Amino acid sequence: MSRARSSSPGLGPRMSPVQVLLLVRLEASPGYGYELLKAIKDAFEGVWEPKTGTIYPALRSLERQGLVATKEKEGVDFYHITEKGRRFLTKIGKHQEANMAFTTRFFATIIRWMSPNLRRKLVSTFVEVSGENANIANGAAFLGLLDEGWDRETKLTLLRTIRGNMSKRLEAVTAMIENLEAQRL
Repeated sequence: MSRARSSSPGLGPRMSPVQVLLLVRLEASPGYGYELLKAIKDAFEGVWEPKTGTIYPALRSLERQGLVATKEKEGVDFYHITEKGRRFLTKIGKHQEANMAFTTRFFATIIRWMSPNLRRKLVSTFVEVSGENANIANGAAFLGLLDEGWDRETKLTLLRTIRGNMSKRLEAVTAMIENLEAQRL
């Protein structure tokens, strides 16, 4: 996996994506190694399954850096984030916000500058992989792919897929809102 840190000065130690995941998860609540492994595995829903040979070395590295501390309970290591780890997550959050703004503009520019032929190939790929797990509804930049030279059926297929994916997300948001509102009563 690639590193989560860019060359920005003052961000802190280099972090692997696994280390960032662990640190964020530990910020929410302390846990045992196996719990953390299972939480990450569940979050990735079969797309990626971390192994103990990845998780435990990452936890030990976080501990060496002072971002995580370990307490032994009943012979098992119990991990929790330190104050230094919390400060580091705040720095990462600010850095990632800037990276996301750049990435959004970067892809929007690429799409605007693409030749019509490359756009057609890209849309064809999106249509082919547009199942339940397809993430093409993220970013309005993808809609720019439909601006020129598309037949009606291709546009409708892609737009229906985006609408379906967005509808599922909106249903989940609506359910969360309803649950929170019901708690007030």
